[in-house]
Amino acid sequence: MTEEYWVAVLQEEDRIISNSDRKYRYHCKSLESMSEELAFQERCLYIESDSTSQCEVKDFIDTIQDERLAEALRDLTDRQRQAIMLRFWEGYQCKEIAVILNCSPAAVTLLMQRAFNRLRIYLLGK
Repeated sequence: MTEEYWVAVLQEEDRIISNSDRKYRYHCKSLESMSEELAFQERCLYIESDSTSQCEVKDFIDTIQDERLAEALRDLTDRQRQAIMLRFWEGYQCKEIAVILNCSPAAVTLLMQRAFNRLRIYLLGK
């Protein structure tokens, strides 16, 4: 057996191992993303079913101790206030808030930016 033969065998083995690693890596990535997507959908279903029980809970603004901040939050639109509540009190991500508010994640980001600007103007003005 010549050296060229063994070099060819080793190159073939490297190719097989590389392909197998790639298949495994892509498979794991797709399973991981699939499980994340399923968890996201399950959480969204939970959010929709839980929205009726949230009506009985007192307003989140009542829990704020800083009266100026509470007044500033009351000055926001309902949609802005709801987005802030979901993000900072409930801990949802923009993607999840977009599902709740039935809009795109970019629209949620813009809504939050406008709310922050309004809060800043209100708090600096008084």
